[in-house]
Amino acid sequence: MKVIGITGGIGSGKSLVADIMIKKYKAYLINSDCIAKEQMMPGAISYQGVVDYFGKEILLEDGSIDKGKLAEIVFSDKQKRLKLNSLTHPNVLVEVKKIIAEKRASNSVPYCIIETALMIEAGYDFVCDEVWYVHSSYDLRRNRLKQYRSYSDEKIEAIFESQSKDEDFFKAYKKVIYNDRDLCKLEYQIDNLLAEIN
Repeated sequence: MKVIGITGGIGSGKSLVADIMIKKYKAYLINSDCIAKEQMMPGAISYQGVVDYFGKEILLEDGSIDKGKLAEIVFSDKQKRLKLNSLTHPNVLVEVKKIIAEKRASNSVPYCIIETALMIEAGYDFVCDEVWYVHSSYDLRRNRLKQYRSYSDEKIEAIFESQSKDEDFFKAYKKVIYNDRDLCKLEYQIDNLLAEIN
């Protein structure tokens, strides 16, 4: 079983690449964002540390964390974003490693894929056999975020500012998938990358 990291900025098409891997190659997806969200639910491992640091103002009436409010805080304050990452990433990594070990032991899937925008920041890449960087132009990404998620220009800019830049990804990862909306081209690139590791 190979472990492949799929990374890139928001709106680059990571989920699309992951979807092709799942449908065409029976890959198993580990979504680090979903794990992080689950671990911030009341009673879960990251919850108390996040509430202790950010205060009860981030809580909804039922005691759960208001993800929108927390996102607003961390996207506009780099230090708070780094603090949130330090409170959550180590816990997510433990779970990611556990899932990889389980899948490897069961010998049930050919590929385990880890999809995350924060591959560089979180350090998940050391558990991957290789990392693929999904690249799309800023304009394409901006249009996707407006069209499919109804994000405002301000929100898009804040997220772009908070994430690693294209040059950081290019410097860190040599396997690049260029996503310009052409599905056939996307599948062709994935096929070629997989042929290199099999």
